[in-house]
Amino acid sequence: MRAKGLFFGKIIGFAMLIMLAMPMLSFAEGKSPSRHLVRVYDRGEEKTIVTNALTVRQALQAAKISIDEKMDTVEPNIDMELTGSKYQVNIFRARPITIVDGNKRLKITTAEQTPALIAKAAGMTLYREDKTQFTNSENLLVNGAGLVMKIERAKQRTVTEEADIDFQIEQIKDDSQPIGFKSVRQLGEKGVRKITYQVEVDGEREVGRREMSSEIMRQPKKQVEIIGTKPKNPLTKSKGAQIFTDSKGVAHRETYYDLPMNVVINACGGGGYTVRADGAKVDKDGYILVAANYGNYPRCSVVETSMGPGKVYDTGGFAVRHPHGFDLATDWTNGDGR
Repeated sequence: MRAKGLFFGKIIGFAMLIMLAMPMLSFAEGKSPSRHLVRVYDRGEEKTIVTNALTVRQALQAAKISIDEKMDTVEPNIDMELTGSKYQVNIFRARPITIVDGNKRLKITTAEQTPALIAKAAGMTLYREDKTQFTNSENLLVNGAGLVMKIERAKQRTVTEEADIDFQIEQIKDDSQPIGFKSVRQLGEKGVRKITYQVEVDGEREVGRREMSSEIMRQPKKQVEIIGTKPKNPLTKSKGAQIFTDSKGVAHRETYYDLPMNVVINACGGGGYTVRADGAKVDKDGYILVAANYGNYPRCSVVETSMGPGKVYDTGGFAVRHPHGFDLATDWTNGDGR
């Protein structure tokens, strides 16, 4: 009878062992996502639990591990949902660190682990050429308890900066809109250029820099504008001459002339000219060909006229008598389209 009791006791013990092992086997095979095997690493110790927690936060509560969310760091995120079978959770506890940077000494409490992130937490920048050394505090009065991170600054450092790239403006002239009308069809956007410099420093003072590389991170987007060119009181053949006051308040005596412009058109890049519907001769960009006093209006400068934007291509004897006068090129006399 005693032998039978021992035999049945062994069977019951073996069955219980199998029942305990089944959840572990199911975790290994990934068959039970409703229960999770969670290993927590905290202060150099490991704690393993099996839990049906829905988040990392609930798993830590099940493991009776408290967290200072304002100071400590948990990886993965403390509110991440648990959907798999196995997880590893790392807890980085905040601890006091004294940062020594030359004559500067700063005490902070942080859970950051790398020198760059520790420096960032202190509001400092650590460059990749700088060196750091960690030691335990030996002077409790000066540094207090905890670690000391000493920074040795390099005399050369690599600095990367971002700079704006201005966008171009394309203007489309619309002769159905009055002069002064302006509408933005497409809004421009600045681009971004990443520039890397090698910087020479003397203590905390920058003494020189050299550009090492430049890379466009985002291309600028041009701005497209609609500009009205319809004159309100334009010069006409019947008027012959008139006084036109521009937007700056300058009065111009306007006249017109009709000569072949195939030679002077080359003064500002060429490209030929055409005759507009109202008889004005315009270049490839739509500017009226204008004769003016070069002293006040240099060749190829853009000017306002009563017939719309013009560009100075020519001059003449009138410019001496009328230094702000404009002679507009038209096809009103010959009517030959030239």
